[in-house]
Amino acid sequence: MPNFRYKALTQAGEIVTGSITAPTASEVARRIEYLGLVPVDTVTEERAEKAQSFFTLGQRAKPEDVTVFTLDLALLLKAGARLDDGLELLAGDTDVGGLRPTVSKIRAAILSGESFGEALSRHPHLFPPMYVALVRVGEASGTLAEILEVLAAERARAEALRRKLGDALRYPAFVLLAAMSVLLFFLLFVLPQFAAVLRDFNAKLDPVVLMFISVSEFLRAHGDVLAIAIALGVVGIWLLMRRPKPRAAMISFLSRLPLINPLLTYHRTTLFCRNLGVLLSSAVPLTTTLRILVDMMATTSDRAIWTQMVERVRHGGKLSDALTDTATIPPMAVRMLRLGEETGQLPMLASRVAEFYEAKLQRSLDRMVGIVGPAAIVTISIIVGGLIVSVMTSLLSVSQIVG
Repeated sequence: MPNFRYKALTQAGEIVTGSITAPTASEVARRIEYLGLVPVDTVTEERAEKAQSFFTLGQRAKPEDVTVFTLDLALLLKAGARLDDGLELLAGDTDVGGLRPTVSKIRAAILSGESFGEALSRHPHLFPPMYVALVRVGEASGTLAEILEVLAAERARAEALRRKLGDALRYPAFVLLAAMSVLLFFLLFVLPQFAAVLRDFNAKLDPVVLMFISVSEFLRAHGDVLAIAIALGVVGIWLLMRRPKPRAAMISFLSRLPLINPLLTYHRTTLFCRNLGVLLSSAVPLTTTLRILVDMMATTSDRAIWTQMVERVRHGGKLSDALTDTATIPPMAVRMLRLGEETGQLPMLASRVAEFYEAKLQRSLDRMVGIVGPAAIVTISIIVGGLIVSVMTSLLSVSQIVG
């Protein structure tokens, strides 16, 4: 069904624009008249946006834009603005970046009779099920501004955590890359010079030096092919990791590694408890909350485990018992959630558990960064230093023979 962009006159003589999904242009005109507007012009949205495509090329909405939009809309609603007026203001606000066209579409959908939650659900790549569910709760309870404020705060907290994770992993990745570059430079440009001299004098080389000389010759002979293969491999892995099942399989594999397992466990616990607390605090029923969380948690471990947990709770089981059987989060976190179930304070305790494991995650990341960086430097230094010592020893033996 095509989208139509329209222009119409209000009863006060003002020109308004919007977008409506309808089978024909005549249906669009009928809906516009139903809203009390006088249609001026109606075109398909594809034609209306064709002239703008050159200028908007490369502008894509980012998660940070959604957070800014959420907070700004909450502030406008708390200041007394109507929802459609707030959306109209944000549609022209540069702070929301690439989200502006989407905001215009959301406003048009609301003007055509849809609820805010329904309009948001048309853009699942920007507004996940949890976001839409909370907005619908806010609309039903008349607390949309408060709900949006909570959503903005939680999104800002999650983005800050992602930045911390990125910053923590960036340093060891840079150190490893630098160390590997030094080793590669030595193998491609330094070692071949010594190897030619040693072979000219028929010097006796130890097995380690011979192995690295063979590696050096192989890299020099097939460097172009290897570079292309590595580039294709990186692109292939990147494309593969964008798919949910391969990404979940990779995370499951990494979770078995000794250093990575605690980090992923802490992150999974923080993600689950944080969103559990937010949804329950907003009066979303437990079973609905868990169904919303299934898609989110499936990116951290096997989806079937979380689905079984939801089914068990839906049939009358306790959340803490289901979590104990799945063993997806630490026992201490499960005990705290059980206490919340027994005392009726599950939302509050879930948020406390999330804060506790977020702090543990940050401390573990700091320790890992403190270990991985120096370990990489020391390892590469030992390899390169050992090669230099072996090569120099061989050169000294050649000079003694010549002398």
